[in-house]
Amino acid sequence: MQDIDVLTENRVTKIDPKEKRIEVVDLSKSETQWFPYDKLIIATGARSRRLNLPGSNAKNIFTLKDLQDGIRIREYVDENKPKQVAIIGGGFIGLEMCEAFKTRGIETFLFCRRDLPAGNLEREISERILKELQENSVHFLPNQEPIAFHVNSEGEVTSVETTKGEYPTDMVLMAIGVIPNVEIAREAGVELGKTGAMKTDFVQRTNLNDIYTAGDCCEVFNQVSQDWVYTPLGDIANKQGRVAGENAAGGRVSFPGVVGSAAFKVFELEVAFTGLGIQAARQYGWDIDSQIIEAESKVGYMPGSKRMLIKLTFDRRSGRLLGAQMAGEEGVARRINSLAVALHQKMTINEISKLDFAYAPPFSAPLDPILIAAEQATKKIRRSS
Repeated sequence: MQDIDVLTENRVTKIDPKEKRIEVVDLSKSETQWFPYDKLIIATGARSRRLNLPGSNAKNIFTLKDLQDGIRIREYVDENKPKQVAIIGGGFIGLEMCEAFKTRGIETFLFCRRDLPAGNLEREISERILKELQENSVHFLPNQEPIAFHVNSEGEVTSVETTKGEYPTDMVLMAIGVIPNVEIAREAGVELGKTGAMKTDFVQRTNLNDIYTAGDCCEVFNQVSQDWVYTPLGDIANKQGRVAGENAAGGRVSFPGVVGSAAFKVFELEVAFTGLGIQAARQYGWDIDSQIIEAESKVGYMPGSKRMLIKLTFDRRSGRLLGAQMAGEEGVARRINSLAVALHQKMTINEISKLDFAYAPPFSAPLDPILIAAEQATKKIRRSS
C-alpha cells in the first residue's frame, strides 16, 4: 500500500495557481469542489487528432489513443463484421493497424498524403515498409488527402472522398497523430513551447511555482539536436513522470532528455530508429553525409537469417554519429539500442566501427551489421578528407 487516494470519475476543470487549488467535477454525482495543493503535477497527456471534414463525426470513424479506443474498435468489428476499412495516415499507428485489420480478414486501404508510408523516416526505409504492405495485400494509396466522408441515413460512413477519387468503406480509422492536452494548463498561465506542448525544464518544472508536468502534454529535450521537441512516447512519459513525482515530493533529480529512439513492427518487418534523419540534421547546421548497407542478421548458413537495411547519418567534419534507421525481419529492434547508446555518448563513426560486440552464429555474423555500416561510413569520410 502506498497510501495514495485515487479519485476516478473526477475531472479537473480549472487550475488556480494563485490560491494553489484545482476545481474538480465528480462526474458520478455532478458535484464540483475545490482541492488545495502544495505541489501539482500536470500529466494530461494527448488526444488523437481528428480531421474536421464533412461526415467526420460518423459513428464508424475511430481513433486509437488508448485501451478504450481499442476496445471500441474491436467491438465494432465483432458486431458489424466490416469487409473494408480505410486507414487515414501512414504513421506508426496506421501501419501497425494494417496488420490488425488484415488479421481479422478485412480488406485494408491505407491513405497517405505523401508518396511513401512513414514519411518521417529515410526514403530507403519507407520503401521497404511499402514493400511489406504490398506483400501483405494492403492497398496503399499515396498522395491522397481526404476531403469528405459520405454518410448514410444511419449515420455511418459509406465512402471516403479524397483529392483523387471516392472509395467505398465500411469503417474508418483516423491515424494522423496526436495533440497535447494543454487547454487547462494554458488557461492557468502555464507557458507553452514552440511545439504547442507545455514548456518544461530538466526537473520537469513549468513556469508557475510548484507546478510540474510530465508525459505527452509537455516537451522533451533532444540531446542530439540540442532542442526542445514534442515526442509523445510512453517510455519518455514514464521517465518524466518519475522525475516530476520525486521532485514534487522534495527530491532533487533531473531528466537529461532523449536521443529520439523508437521501434515498431509492420507484419514481419521490424523498423527502428534513433537520433536525427538527414533532413532534420541538416536543419540544425550539420555537414551531413550518410551510409546505407544491407547485411545478414546472422551468419548466412544459420536457419532464419534475414537481410536487414541500416542507414547511418553522420557529420563529415567530426565523424560524429547523428542518427540511425533500420528495417529487417530479424534483429532490428534490439540493435538500435546500441546506436542509441552511441548517440548518448557522442561517439564517432570510427569509434563505433571498433566496438567489441558479442558474436555467435545464431545471433550475428563475425562483423555485426552495425560494425559493417560504421566501417563503410569511416572509409567514406577518409576518402572525402
